[in-house]
Amino acid sequence: MQLSDQNKEIWFIILMLFTVLFLVLGLGFAPLIDWDENIYAEASRQMVERGDYLNVYINNYPFAEKPPFFFWAESLSYHLFGVNEFAARFPSAVAGLFAVWLCYYFGRWLESSRFGMIWGLVYLTSFLPALFARSAVIDHTFNFFIMLAAFSLYAYDVEYGKFLLSRKTGEGRASLKHWRILTIASISMGVAVLAKGPLGGVIPLVGFATYKWFYRTPKISFFHFCYCAILSLSVALSWYVVNWWVHGSQFIEGFIQFQQALFSKPLEGHQGPFYYHFAVAIVGLFPWTPFLLLFKLKLIPKEHPHIRPLLIFSTGWLIFVLALFSLVTTKLPHYSASIYIPLSFIVAFCLEQFYQKQMPVPRWVIGIYWFLGGAFAVFLILFPTLFEDFIEKQKINFELQWSSTIYIPGIGLILGMLIGGIFFSRKKIWLAIWITALTMFICTQGFWRFHVPLYLQYIQQPVLEMVEEVYEKDGKLVFYRYVSFAALFYGQRPIEMLHTYKFPGNPEILNHPPEEDLYVITENKNKKKMQKEHPLVKFVKDHGQFSLFILPKKSSSLE
Repeated sequence: MQLSDQNKEIWFIILMLFTVLFLVLGLGFAPLIDWDENIYAEASRQMVERGDYLNVYINNYPFAEKPPFFFWAESLSYHLFGVNEFAARFPSAVAGLFAVWLCYYFGRWLESSRFGMIWGLVYLTSFLPALFARSAVIDHTFNFFIMLAAFSLYAYDVEYGKFLLSRKTGEGRASLKHWRILTIASISMGVAVLAKGPLGGVIPLVGFATYKWFYRTPKISFFHFCYCAILSLSVALSWYVVNWWVHGSQFIEGFIQFQQALFSKPLEGHQGPFYYHFAVAIVGLFPWTPFLLLFKLKLIPKEHPHIRPLLIFSTGWLIFVLALFSLVTTKLPHYSASIYIPLSFIVAFCLEQFYQKQMPVPRWVIGIYWFLGGAFAVFLILFPTLFEDFIEKQKINFELQWSSTIYIPGIGLILGMLIGGIFFSRKKIWLAIWITALTMFICTQGFWRFHVPLYLQYIQQPVLEMVEEVYEKDGKLVFYRYVSFAALFYGQRPIEMLHTYKFPGNPEILNHPPEEDLYVITENKNKKKMQKEHPLVKFVKDHGQFSLFILPKKSSSLE
């Protein structure tokens, strides 16, 4: 494909339209998933309900785990679309749209419009970036600002070099464009810190420092360094300072304690081996992972001014993030999610070079491409049966409900990757890329429409049905040794949660007859323990992996 001046704008429009469809279509189809989606959605809902945009609360308690930028974005989305799943996920989709645009824009500046389009498609359709862009989680928004800051720092350095050369030779008018770009980089780092924490500034700076270690010309201006530091810190610390001034050090202390806990112990049981994030990267970059193996230094044109420096930038980024989160005791896939930005850049570069040189993709790479696609497709097809077997082994009386349409994503994935691999082998690189992207569109849509709701049938739906049943009776509700943020978001009421590290609670309320009937929900595995600790509580029923109990009010009996 040749992108002429006449058709490259058309292709850009096609890319943006495809991105909008990929990210927005069916965005609110599945319920929000515990924990993370519902944590952030509920914190934002309480922000709107309270009219307090300076503090973050959940279950009527201060929430000190994350700074407020994403909650502000979700709150704005609630004002636009109402409090619902679509609105909760919309900020992530917007961040995903801007991320693809940035890949295209920066790729065009580096190489060509086609390279920018390939990069945008690879990042958009990689499995975990696609998942995060359609989820009500902070990470995709956080990673967009990291991306914008990182690329802006590199572009600043290039433009500053041009400025110095122009001033030295006297040829042409010295442009001050580097100031604008440095300002964008500084503000982006500050916003990233406001979105999730200090790594929003550290990651771009580590990548930039790695690049400058090898490319020391132009020298970093001390004045520019001070400007960047003051501006980024002013943005990053603005809310922290105001919050501390009005409410004291409560949030800052809680935030620091939470970060320390992430390093020292696996929170919520999220643990894994040292190589956890390396393994996650293989799955997260699917279906583009095999194309990383195409990279060779000799692919880089000797006359190319940008690719080698950016590969060094990307290497520093990757090593730092993977090393850091390998040391962090709590293991979750989204912690290292920023690595898909440099990884997608490397994949896009390899595919662009194979396109330019009209080389067929090696058969062994296509074999890995087919193997990973087949394994993923088989998992999607077998997921209902495997999940049903898992529930039966738990000896829980619960019947999953699904239709035959759940097999469509897996079958589509097999066919699409089979065709894509054939075109890759026949040097039809551009067509193969689009077929792979369209295949991931079908797979992603099906995953959210069929697999996620099926998973939530067992994990989350029973407890929500119990919560609804209690609220229909105007009953007061307590959770015992169980935390559900979905119950908070969908029930839109605070819930006393006992014996959890997330919220303080008073277990004594279960040891004395209350003024009104008190309903208790817990997981089946906690039934015996609860009845031993709180013998006044009476069993009502089981539903899936959850149990409902009641503590009758004074002078009443259980009907």
